[in-house]
Amino acid sequence: MPLIAFVMACVLALAFTPLSVRLAWAIGFLDHPEARKLHTAATALLGGVVVFASALAAWWIAIARLGLAASQSHDEVLALVSGAAIALVWGLWDDRFGMGVRLKLLGQVLAASCLILAGVVPDLGWPGPTEAVVTVFLVVALMNAVNFLDNMNGMIAGLTAVLMLGFAWGSLQRGAPGLAAAQFALAGACAGFLPFNFPRARTFLGDAGSLLLGYSLGASAMLAVAGLPPGWGRMGPLIMLLYPAFDLIFVVINRVREGRPVQQGGKDHSNHRLARLLKCPIRTVMLLWLVGAALCASALVAQRLNQAPATLLLSGAWLVIFLLTGLRLSSVPSQSPVPSAPSSAHPSRA
Repeated sequence: MPLIAFVMACVLALAFTPLSVRLAWAIGFLDHPEARKLHTAATALLGGVVVFASALAAWWIAIARLGLAASQSHDEVLALVSGAAIALVWGLWDDRFGMGVRLKLLGQVLAASCLILAGVVPDLGWPGPTEAVVTVFLVVALMNAVNFLDNMNGMIAGLTAVLMLGFAWGSLQRGAPGLAAAQFALAGACAGFLPFNFPRARTFLGDAGSLLLGYSLGASAMLAVAGLPPGWGRMGPLIMLLYPAFDLIFVVINRVREGRPVQQGGKDHSNHRLARLLKCPIRTVMLLWLVGAALCASALVAQRLNQAPATLLLSGAWLVIFLLTGLRLSSVPSQSPVPSAPSSAHPSRA
């Protein structure tokens, strides 16, 4: 069973994360407090490396030990791993030395282009290179959405673990066990990293980790759409990713409306404002994990049924929920302080 990759990656991440924290402090690879951030002390910043290494090792072991049919999805796994590696390296450079917006986008486009080089482009019947351009655009947009959303302890690691389990289950259903093993491994690595990042943070994913996971989610969605039979079920992978997409749109609209630069960090994301309503960032993050699980369930139902009524009903219901949520959260002040997690020595990044 590819699910064993989840267990192995979780164990590896649990073992290696404390070592990465010591290494980060030894070489000065730290995230220091700033006005726009929530944490008040320097924090280790090599979580993305642990997640990637643990997932890759667990996937390799699962393929070798269990004899999974990786050849059936070799190109898919190659696209997932190679793009994730580019995103990781690009993010590590940004974490260490900083990087301009254009250079960041270049790295994201290079990572997303791995899907095109591997021939993973959904056949939507559109003319010319349109499908390839749309694929790259959507993956890059999701990478930025996840990077933006990496602003609370456990937010991205926990949400990615949930969503990757959904994608892995979908890969199993469509007969791609090698890809499913890679996705289970990523979910397990995030789960193993999570105790060191939530509710207290001894280490962060950094841009390296958030870009890695953003790419992995976007690539998984494109791989699923390309691998599913034509029909309404292809909407399923997009339903899974509605919350990161919602937060990106929410932030962009509100910052443009307020006349602020879109790329400038701040404490005005949907989860920031929700934490102000709930008066607890821990409950906020756990609630959003549940939202992710509900989105996965809805997406898998849509994929399974592959019928217009079910897909339109599910996607329509979620769009209404997010629209009403966005209207409500827009009325919450964006500058009031976000409540700190109880007894948290290292509150989250912003």
